Amino acid sequence: MADDFETGPVPFETGPAPQAGLREFWAGLGTARRAGVVTLAAFEVICTTAAALDLLRRPQHLVRGPKALWWPALFVQPVGSIAYLTWGRRLRTSSDVQP
Repeated sequence: MADDFETGPVPFETGPAPQAGLREFWAGLGTARRAGVVTLAAFEVICTTAAALDLLRRPQHLVRGPKALWWPALFVQPVGSIAYLTWGRRLRTSSDVQP
C-alpha cells in the first residue's frame, strides 16, 4: 500500500484518439468500398458546385421559388443540389437568350 502512495497518482487514461478509430474503420473497408465512397463524395462535390454556380448565375425569374431558400437547400447532402438541378430551374426560352 505504501508503495502505491509513493508512486503518485495514476495518470488519467484517455484511450485512443478519435482519428485512430476512423483510420481503422477506413482500413477495414475493402478496396472496392473505398473506391465507392471516394466516387460518391466526388459526385456530391461536383453536383453541389454545379448547382451553386447555376444558382449564382441564373436570374430570379428562371428559378422556381426564392433563391434565398435554395441556397441552404443546396448544402443538404445528398439531395439538395440534385433537387435544385432537377426541379428548381425553369427552362430558358428564346427571349431569355441574349445575342
